Amino acid sequence: MKTPRIAAIGAAALMLTAGGLVAAGCGGEQVNTAASTAPDGMETFTSGDTEVNVKLGAKFVISLPETAGTGYQWQPAGGSAAGVQVELFDDAFVPDNPDAVGSSGVRNFTYDTARTGSGTLAFELLPPGSSTPDNTETFNVTVAEG
Repeated sequence: MKTPRIAAIGAAALMLTAGGLVAAGCGGEQVNTAASTAPDGMETFTSGDTEVNVKLGAKFVISLPETAGTGYQWQPAGGSAAGVQVELFDDAFVPDNPDAVGSSGVRNFTYDTARTGSGTLAFELLPPGSSTPDNTETFNVTVAEG
């Protein structure tokens, strides 16, 4: 009876293939592609970027990491550029894995430039039900003539 042996060989080959695919995916650098969902042509700034230099008439994105399932959420906290040099145009959470409930991802704040000058934009990471931030981010914004 050769059928069980063929089935066993097929199962072993499948396990080796699956193991190879898993091993190929391990140890590599993970890339967060959520920030790349900003509309084409818009410059995106993330945590660690302290200087935002943009041209008058351009839109840009501040993209901050967030995990939907924790209830923590980034909120704009003002700054001297808010409502003066720049106006908040859109605020959206973009999950890394849209099929996974509570997925991590980024919160994209899209700004439209309003006038030339310099100032700051501040953001607070607020825990659920609290007005005391767990973390803050500040960006120095300069809007220059196009």
